Amino acid sequence: MEETKRRKYSLNKKAAAAALIILALVIGLVLIEENRSFWKTSSPVVTETTAEVPKEFARACDHAGTVQRIDYPAKDYTSGEKVTKPAYVYLPYGYDETEQYDVLYMMHGWQMRAQDFLEQPVQIKELFDHLIDSGMTRPFIAVCLTFDAKNEPQSYERSVEEFAQFHLELRNDAMPYLESQLATYADEPSLKGLKASRNHRAFAGFSMGAITAWHQFLFNLDLLRGYVIMSGNCWILGNNGGKNQPVKTVNALVKTIHKGWYKLTDYFIYACAGTSDPLYPDMDPQIQEMMKRQEFSGDNMIYALKEGGYHDLNAVREYLYNALPRIFPGDSPKISKEE
Repeated sequence: MEETKRRKYSLNKKAAAAALIILALVIGLVLIEENRSFWKTSSPVVTETTAEVPKEFARACDHAGTVQRIDYPAKDYTSGEKVTKPAYVYLPYGYDETEQYDVLYMMHGWQMRAQDFLEQPVQIKELFDHLIDSGMTRPFIAVCLTFDAKNEPQSYERSVEEFAQFHLELRNDAMPYLESQLATYADEPSLKGLKASRNHRAFAGFSMGAITAWHQFLFNLDLLRGYVIMSGNCWILGNNGGKNQPVKTVNALVKTIHKGWYKLTDYFIYACAGTSDPLYPDMDPQIQEMMKRQEFSGDNMIYALKEGGYHDLNAVREYLYNALPRIFPGDSPKISKEE
């Protein structure tokens, strides 16, 4: 009888010890996820200097696309008010409604409007024309949106309120409506159809639009594979969170990847800034932290700098010239440098 009791006591001690070990392992994994990454590595991401846009890409192209405005029903997610918002849409030369096209969604910076990217004298439309005509990219549609309910410059505080909610509008309003009107890879404009075609969709943002782009990675990664982040860090932890809290900010990005069970090939980021851009020092700490993580390797992320680049639309043209052949590669995707 005493021997049986001793055996039971011994088994109970072993079971309790095993349970404590398992609990410690679980807590350890949680702490790793909270503070770093499951797959931390020291492998650096690819870093490059951007190539200049060829001068001829500023001229009118023989095979020029068109720009049209499409108004869509949406909601001001800061107030719940129903609104109608404009999208300025670039359609490539020879656009055919029976075909399927990749889509680039674009977001402007503070004090800008949806149409500003495609208006003269910015020459981004001409850039798109030449990228496609030269075979550097395959034909794509570009959709320029605004986080502002009125598509007018607002106060800094108001703009911050609006871009923080834009991921809801993109998901619930803009993308379903616009892709019901355009020839994209979404067989149907439902959430199911949009998810199934995510590999043919990207989001590019400049300045405050770059902050908006990071939000799309966090909240709409299931709808967008590519990201062009131009001069801006992630503010999911508040104003300049990527600069002031780079580790926790990158943890949030990593959690999104783990939560969705995304593979390293399921997303691509082209993060870029100018060395004379005042927002470059704000962006760099976050990118440097990302470079330490296995989730952001040279295969799915490029960190590019424009030597002497400022915070302006000239830099935006150069970033797009370098990024888009990686996101929508054509028959001749190699970046051409002027002699």
